[in-house]
Amino acid sequence: MKWFNRQKKQLQVGISYTDMHVSTVAIKPAESGAKPVVSFAAVEQLPLHATPALRHFVTKNDLKALPCNLVLNVDQYNIVQIDKPNLPENEVKPALRWKLKGLLDYSVEQAVVDGIDVPVDPGLSSRQPLMLAICAKKAVVAEVGQQLMEAGFNLQSVDVHALAQRNIAHLLEFEERALVTISMLPRGCLMTFTAKGELYHTRVIELDRDFLHDRDEIFRTNFDKLVLELQRSMDSFDRQFPYLSVNRLVVAPVPHRDYLVGGLSSSLYVPVNVFNLEDIVDLPANEDFSSLEKQAMLLPALGAALRQEAA
Repeated sequence: MKWFNRQKKQLQVGISYTDMHVSTVAIKPAESGAKPVVSFAAVEQLPLHATPALRHFVTKNDLKALPCNLVLNVDQYNIVQIDKPNLPENEVKPALRWKLKGLLDYSVEQAVVDGIDVPVDPGLSSRQPLMLAICAKKAVVAEVGQQLMEAGFNLQSVDVHALAQRNIAHLLEFEERALVTISMLPRGCLMTFTAKGELYHTRVIELDRDFLHDRDEIFRTNFDKLVLELQRSMDSFDRQFPYLSVNRLVVAPVPHRDYLVGGLSSSLYVPVNVFNLEDIVDLPANEDFSSLEKQAMLLPALGAALRQEAA
């Protein structure tokens, strides 16, 4: 099984989950100049460990033979920005464990560890290159992987939300410009900075789970924190990557989004836009995807299904 890395272009399935639902998306890669085509998308109201019900779902929808890519829950992994070890490429990933010692709240020996390069400033080739180290507890990955395989999924790889969001952002980027994408997760706001299909920076801004349902103090407190952290992160990105200008910020589908977008538009110095699933993929015509809640639940699985092999 492959960890956190991109896969070859083929029909594939992405899966994400929470305590009480499993989202599944099957997608055909895009033909030249066309959108990727979603052949199947569903949100099942059941936990990942409900093996008999999930096995019936896999069989009924002919998903068993398709390669499957799983997105871990956001509280099941860590992403840490580190200096890239000054070693031959084939020795870099094994050396990440030494770099991570003392940075996790569990022993690095208990972790699955991988990493992706942060692209280097072409005008500053002498600058210390960076990596995003990705790690998760072996026991957690093994448990959720086993649950999926017992349900009949053809599990091939494991991913994280930030990389799934990178894949979605790539369909929204303008050439040579950076894009900030935010989506709402149970723990808060996931923010990614991407350009040319590469992830430069990511973080989760912790917020109250249901603050968007409020219009008084709970919303105001969380909104003010969100704006402050977005501004700080964009200022930091501008300093760290001055050769990439942020083109805009896009807000992923989430219920009550208009109220949030209106506030962000008047508080940030970059244009704020929204996108829906139909803007980036062709959806099955016989299903209703108008609900922003449903779109939000499908989004991480869609990002996992969009993963392609690095050039």
